[in-house]
Amino acid sequence: MTAALHPWWQGFGQPVASDAVAPDATRAVVAYVASSRAPAVTLVESRHSDDGTLAALHLDIEVERPQDLAAPIRGVEPVAVVFGMSGEQPAVLALRPDFPETMHQNWTPDDTPRALCIDDRPWAEARLAFTPADFIRRIQLWLAKAARGELHDTAQPLEPLFFRNPATIILPAAALAPADRPAELVGHIRNEHETVIVTEFVRPGGNGADPQFVVVPLRAAPQGMQRLQRAPQTLDALAQQLQGCGIDLGAELRARVIEWAGLDATAVRRLQARIALVVAFPIAGDDGRQADDLRAFITHDSAGDVGVALGVLARNDSDVGSGSGYVRMVGVTAGTAVPGLPISPADVHLGFDRAVGAMISGQAQPDRRRCVLVGAGSLGSQLAVNLAREGRFDWTIIDHDSLLPHNLSRHALYPVDVGRPKVFGLAHRVGALLGEPVRFFQANILHPREDLGADIDAAMAGAEIIIDASASVAVSRHLADLPRPGARRLSVFFNPAGTAVVLLAEGADPGITLRDLEAQYHRLVQADSQLAAHLQAEAGVRYSGSCRAATNRIPAARAALLSAIASQAITDALSAPQAAVRVWTLANNHTVSLSEQAGSPVRRIALGDWTVTYDQELARQIAALRAAGLPHETGGVLLGITDTSRRSIHLVLALPAPQDSTGSVTAFERGVSGLATTVAAAAERSLHQVRYVGEWHSHPRGSSTRPSATDIRQLCWLTEELESEGVPALMAIAGDDGQLSVLLAGRGILTPDGDAA
Repeated sequence: MTAALHPWWQGFGQPVASDAVAPDATRAVVAYVASSRAPAVTLVESRHSDDGTLAALHLDIEVERPQDLAAPIRGVEPVAVVFGMSGEQPAVLALRPDFPETMHQNWTPDDTPRALCIDDRPWAEARLAFTPADFIRRIQLWLAKAARGELHDTAQPLEPLFFRNPATIILPAAALAPADRPAELVGHIRNEHETVIVTEFVRPGGNGADPQFVVVPLRAAPQGMQRLQRAPQTLDALAQQLQGCGIDLGAELRARVIEWAGLDATAVRRLQARIALVVAFPIAGDDGRQADDLRAFITHDSAGDVGVALGVLARNDSDVGSGSGYVRMVGVTAGTAVPGLPISPADVHLGFDRAVGAMISGQAQPDRRRCVLVGAGSLGSQLAVNLAREGRFDWTIIDHDSLLPHNLSRHALYPVDVGRPKVFGLAHRVGALLGEPVRFFQANILHPREDLGADIDAAMAGAEIIIDASASVAVSRHLADLPRPGARRLSVFFNPAGTAVVLLAEGADPGITLRDLEAQYHRLVQADSQLAAHLQAEAGVRYSGSCRAATNRIPAARAALLSAIASQAITDALSAPQAAVRVWTLANNHTVSLSEQAGSPVRRIALGDWTVTYDQELARQIAALRAAGLPHETGGVLLGITDTSRRSIHLVLALPAPQDSTGSVTAFERGVSGLATTVAAAAERSLHQVRYVGEWHSHPRGSSTRPSATDIRQLCWLTEELESEGVPALMAIAGDDGQLSVLLAGRGILTPDGDAA
């Protein structure tokens, strides 16, 4: 006996012969089902709609079912496949009247069979590879998965069928948060797209454009896997469905329209607008995942007319106030029935915020660490925007510049921001992405205004991350000197030619600072052949009449690419405990190479009022040069970074002995062959950050590293050579087991213990 079919099928047009169906896709399915290649499918009947726009096939599909059914799917399920004559996406409808509610079903009106969502690809893509065999197999797989309970996507959006151009509502996520007093929102249609409704919170005292919609957000009780499966077309039908979800729609609407009633301009504007109902259904899957299934419905009538139909409002027929206004009915008992006014479904998209950005970027939860960004230029602005798009960080931004026209070639801001402080525009943009306010200071971090100093100090002290994007050596060193323990500090910058981006990242160990990593970065530049031209400066471009008004020639595409690398590099560095120096270089063919070294532990030596710092890598380099010269003594020149304002010297590199040097078991005399050229080249390669700072030599096996009389005489000679430059003379002595003694001479000779030698 043939099972009863949904009444919709008998009302769908007229039967036609199977060889007379149209369009081509329908005939192709008929031919496939008739062949021996589809033994589990039977064609029962073919129909055309009365208006000639649709063709439908009734198919009986045999289902591969398990013994224990997760859903009551039968061994043979009748389905209708509906094709449009103009090549529209085919619909698959379950013709059994009692077909179960499952996941992956599309919306249909109340009098239409349930619709199976067999393909999540856009039809424009799916139709490129459409074949009858694949189409039928997708139906069979859908039914088999439903029987096994494997249609798992908890928050899968249900696409409405049989509705032309449904509206789309964009809603702030915060509007759906549980609250004692629901948020009040209004919506406007974009002039450029008449089906997109953008909503916003009503601000106290705000005088925006007249709303076209008043938005009523509602939240259903937790429903497990249950949610709205039908698309009600009237308010009363929607109310009936919501009643089982814990929502009294009639009471909600009556309360809202009574609250909106009045004769003032605001009330008139509200009640002239249509109502957009947005319902959140909390859905919990069997695997414990939770999500909101969002549904929206828009009234065809204004809010005032809905209030009249509910029996709580009346049109204003008095001579007071606007004649298009509505007043509250007094002394009349309102009914409980919800009127059968027409509604239309709408898609819902939550506004972008921190949570959405984190989810889409693959994070388990948003990253809310407190971050101070110093520098809102081209790199800093793009870093902040990129990381905010990923839902990262609670931002404070510090910069003192204003946006000028030439900045737009690489900056993340727009022409509307020209003339404004960069921090103002960037904080606004980042805050708009995160859905939260962003704190900012228009200040020079090195010399803030007196009224900002305490607040900036507090922001730095409370930060968990500090990012220096200022491209200023002075700023980087200032941040490195902030009290510790505290935030992890990172410095990012482009090289002068804009062909590379550099990351200096402090680790969890506070002993390696940005200043130490600066020295190690310069050693990497000196040692890596790929970085030979890394700091080579190019002629800039003038952007005004001032002699200093020049900017680097860096194309926007290259700046964006390097900024994206730096954004990811920051998150990677923060996820690891080690300090690091990394340089990404972009080649002419757009490939990217990485030069890197792990942060090397350092030793700091206080010598009088100066501090000398060197790291383990430098000590190993000197030990290797000593070992290669044994049993003779050897030595060479030390290159480093001198900061006279901080009275500090960071040793960067030890050069080997020049070829004309002479050494024996008991003595060493450094030569000069090629040395001046080598030192000058090192200075040029470092943009003159690295310079000659002193000498090193080794002592033979078994000897101490205390200076000999000859060493003292040489140090005195060095003092005379360097005294005119206002820097002390430095000597390092290498001995057994990696020992390295450092001496400094100015007005006296100091050892690491502070004793005069």
